[in-house]
Amino acid sequence: MTQTRQFKQFYYLAYSVCALTLISCTPVIAVSDVPVDNRSYQHGLDFVPLPDGNYYLVWASSGNPPTGAKPDGSWPHDIYYSKINPANPKITPQILIANPEAQEPASTAISSDGNIMVTTEDGWHTPNEVAQRYGVYDLNLNPVLPYPRMAYDGGHSGHVAAVDNHFVIFYSDDWVSGGGVDNLGSGNDVKALIYSSKGKPEGAVDVAVGDASRDWWPLVAGSKTRAALVWQRYVDKQTYSSLMMSILDVKQKKLVLKNLEIETSVKYYTYSVAYLPSIERFLILGAYQNGGGFGYLLDQDGHIMASNKTLPAIVRESQSIVLEQSGQVKVAQPIAPTGLAVLAVTSSSIDVKSTIVDDYQWQYLGTDGIFVNPKTVYIVSASPSGLVEKTFHLPDNN
Repeated sequence: MTQTRQFKQFYYLAYSVCALTLISCTPVIAVSDVPVDNRSYQHGLDFVPLPDGNYYLVWASSGNPPTGAKPDGSWPHDIYYSKINPANPKITPQILIANPEAQEPASTAISSDGNIMVTTEDGWHTPNEVAQRYGVYDLNLNPVLPYPRMAYDGGHSGHVAAVDNHFVIFYSDDWVSGGGVDNLGSGNDVKALIYSSKGKPEGAVDVAVGDASRDWWPLVAGSKTRAALVWQRYVDKQTYSSLMMSILDVKQKKLVLKNLEIETSVKYYTYSVAYLPSIERFLILGAYQNGGGFGYLLDQDGHIMASNKTLPAIVRESQSIVLEQSGQVKVAQPIAPTGLAVLAVTSSSIDVKSTIVDDYQWQYLGTDGIFVNPKTVYIVSASPSGLVEKTFHLPDNN
């Protein structure tokens, strides 16, 4: 078992459980002397937009409903999917990838020409105990290059984004004991791999490597030409991280912005990145260790065009839910510990339009959603009891 798997198995957090329902849910707090990591139940979830206006929901789960870790401590995740009609959202789980060892966290993206890449970390038949692997599928989820294809033996915690007709997998390499959450350690390096839309390797880029820093939990978003790479950097003797970013020119296979620290005192794992095509900006949101949140807008060269350091704190492993509008983007963002913030984003501003109160306490296992219409947001969040569905109706002034 690698340090990353030990970290995931022994990280402890009390959790709330909610049934799979759109109507109601009752939080139940479970505390045990046995360390529990709820990611052993489900981990990683994405909505993937399809050309016909529908979506694929793709997630990793230890069964349906999830069962959690096996008695020997191993995790049994498979990759599930469901086609979602936004006019009438309904989840019908089907297995896309099944292997003896956990595939998680699931991260999925679709290229401009309609191929879909799924990448996960797993420990199946690898001398380095974990590996970043991937598969590529067509619009009907027929295999183009079926999982498991090796991205990097020893890689972990990777995520994928599409950059036109290319994919970028951004992943961690190696693990360093000590520090981080519960003093269980941190990642060491972060690196990027570039693929064609059919999964053919096209290049590799070292993003932050070497003994001078400890870097991990890499997230990525893509425009038509660039990828924004965002990750956390270990701060010695502190319980918070610094938030780092680079910009990758995918065609040139090189970084045009290297290792910019855009924020410090950041809560571990609690940040997100998205690309907003209508205003040609990357949006980075996050949470401070001591409460509250922040947002940054960057152009495709990595120049900071706007910031707001008084936003609500986002939920760990939640994504920005984006509605493109002329000259302005509406963003719905799950906020901690409950509820939703609605942001108005222009090319030079980030403002809170409203916050919506709710009683469900979000989990840290993966949360994403879609606008079913300009006033209604449908959100799915992974939990120990299975996928939780929530529908939010936005105020009239939004």
